[in-house]
Amino acid sequence: MRSSQIGIQTLREFPADADTLAQAWLVRGGYLVRHAAGIYCMTGLMFRVLRKLSQIIEEEMTRAGGCQVQLPVLQRAELWKETGRWSVYEHQKLMFQVRDRKDALFGLAPTAEEVVCDLARHLARSPSQLPLILFQQNLKFRDELRPRSGLLRAREFVMMDGYSFDIDSDGLDRSYRAMARAYHAAFRRVGLNYIVVQADSGAIGGTSSEEFMAVSAIGEDELLYCEDYAANVERAVSALEPAVLPADGAMEIVATPDRGSIEEVADFLGVSPTATLKSLVFDVVGDDGTDVVVALIRGDCQVNPVKLANHLGAIDVRPSDPDTVERVTGCKPGFIGPVGLPPGVRVVADRSLDGLTSLVCGCCQPDRHAVRARPGRDFVLPAPVDIRAARAGETGPTGKTLQSCKGIEIGHIFKLGQKYSRALGAGVTDSQQDFRHFEMGCYGIGTTRLIAAIVDQNCSEDGGIRWPLAVAPFHVQILPLKSDDAPVMEAARALESALEARGVECLLDDRRGSVGARLKDSDIIGLPFRIVLGRGLKDGVVELFDRRAGTSADMPLADVVDRLAARVREELAEAGRRAAEVFAAAE
Repeated sequence: MRSSQIGIQTLREFPADADTLAQAWLVRGGYLVRHAAGIYCMTGLMFRVLRKLSQIIEEEMTRAGGCQVQLPVLQRAELWKETGRWSVYEHQKLMFQVRDRKDALFGLAPTAEEVVCDLARHLARSPSQLPLILFQQNLKFRDELRPRSGLLRAREFVMMDGYSFDIDSDGLDRSYRAMARAYHAAFRRVGLNYIVVQADSGAIGGTSSEEFMAVSAIGEDELLYCEDYAANVERAVSALEPAVLPADGAMEIVATPDRGSIEEVADFLGVSPTATLKSLVFDVVGDDGTDVVVALIRGDCQVNPVKLANHLGAIDVRPSDPDTVERVTGCKPGFIGPVGLPPGVRVVADRSLDGLTSLVCGCCQPDRHAVRARPGRDFVLPAPVDIRAARAGETGPTGKTLQSCKGIEIGHIFKLGQKYSRALGAGVTDSQQDFRHFEMGCYGIGTTRLIAAIVDQNCSEDGGIRWPLAVAPFHVQILPLKSDDAPVMEAARALESALEARGVECLLDDRRGSVGARLKDSDIIGLPFRIVLGRGLKDGVVELFDRRAGTSADMPLADVVDRLAARVREELAEAGRRAAEVFAAAE
């Protein structure tokens, strides 16, 4: 393809509104043009990247047993209301809603569990037609409050979403593992540095889920990991160091003037923060409205809102404002606690308090705290559950110290069970004439997010993008320095034809302009290889530049086709072998 055909428009400087380096290079390199907040036009260069990545995903999903379909983006509200998710997304204000001329309500799809479940009950009528694995690659929409980081937090994006339908949980396990293999194979083909972590299922729901995370300093998710264990911080668990408790005795209410924080109280009373109990008030949003709960936890720990919401079966939880705290507890924040809490207030306790005695805690009196408070004697402690946020430095489930890193979520797999099939009455009738609801799995890859993650791992501030060969818009750029010289252009076109015939995708820069500007454009675009036809052409010599290695070499024009074709063929074959190993290991 010719540069004049694809429409290349690079920027001399980084865009001022880009908040990640990957986004800056994609805009500066002419891959993306901003249309509105969180919405982008993809140029010809970017579309080729998207198409290649989509093809890789399609191949691996198909190899794992999936069938590609196309589902509607405009989805009926009634179907979502049957599963109860319409109210969840409505509360979170994430779904774009539209009405047609008959006032029927629709949503622009952020995901498609309801629609695909409805489709599956038409496609599968008996157990012999299972497992059924359907997937699509389509536009999705989320009305993000603050779109940011370019493709990482966009309002319109491309996503692969797959869904499996099985007769029982054993079948679901097999489909789940097959889809996980497809993910590993696809991500290996593009050379991504990623890890798999245990994750929260969020609004999609289900019994268990795992996230595929591209390791990145710009990632929005915190990951905790140690040997043989990794989890999103929303799901992570850890062991605490034992609490250092003061001597036991009768409870006493003592003055703690203007000491409202754990650190201030512990320092004032001369105790360890581990000997304190922290009481936090949360608004709990459910299908029936908003309630309030008091969460109790060891003073040196933090409540994990996701764990708390999951325990309560809530749509959302958020810290209550000071007025709500005082209305519910009768006391201002900083001094509330289980001692003196008004009857009828809902309380949840964390496992960090299990077995502890002689605690310092609030007593619902201003500027006062209770000391030597004992659960069961001085206040009621509900059965403890895990609502604590794990932290780096603590001991993980395998006995090793947890470390932390940031990650970009590029894929997520869920075991949904019968969450949607039961709500929608979807399933098959078995040989005993018993109706069996589908056991469902859900599998998503954020395709455009994946592009951003690939660029993030393959760019630098001064070196630009270094596209992996598997997803580069073209393998090589042919750059004739004298684009207005007929013999030079004839040689360039002949080189292009010879390389294309050998499977090497070429971008021929046929534009007229200064050599310096065209070379700069070449660097900004970031193709893996560049062939420069310069002064040496009269002697049959060209320059081959390997962008990722940062090396260049002069070589005979007669040899460059064989050399580059072999390099491209070998590198793509190696990527394919990495993917094949995933499936071979499962056999």
